[in-house]
Amino acid sequence: MRASVFLLVLASLLSAPPSGAAEQHTMLPTVVLKEEDGGRVTGEAWDSRRLMGKSNLLLYLDPGKRKQAMPLIERIDSLGYSPEALGVTFVVNTRATSMPGFMIRMMIKQREKVNPRIHYVLDEKEVLIREWDLTDKYVNAVVLGPSGEVLHRYAGEITEAYVDQLMGIVDLALRERASPQVP
Repeated sequence: MRASVFLLVLASLLSAPPSGAAEQHTMLPTVVLKEEDGGRVTGEAWDSRRLMGKSNLLLYLDPGKRKQAMPLIERIDSLGYSPEALGVTFVVNTRATSMPGFMIRMMIKQREKVNPRIHYVLDEKEVLIREWDLTDKYVNAVVLGPSGEVLHRYAGEITEAYVDQLMGIVDLALRERASPQVP
């Protein structure tokens, strides 16, 4: 089991571009999005510490790249992960688009009806780009372990092969968490 996790993490290291704050096996700095910085679609603040306690898949994207991310979004919807085992958070970079905020909120509310287990967050001032060294050029995917450790990060084109790889990493992270640790 550990060897397969190691191989997947190694593959993700080789496929991911270099970065600062969101590097594998590091902890992300705590970020709170509120007021003019963004937050939940309801207007509540969002605190990245919400990502602690279970495995998480975080996607950060420009609303204009949502079509590119649809194969990944559809796969997540179809797999129906238990929200107790895996948190899924989409952070929408609203500054990267000329789309009005009300349209973005309307689209997100439609998506919430399709899969209410996904958490949606707005980043109005590109805070996560600065604090976590993400990019607005591509879709970003970050897999976090229950302790908040970065297990995988990727910024690039979302291909069917990458979707398969990412879902394998998520499944291994969930299995690793569920299996007892042997000293």
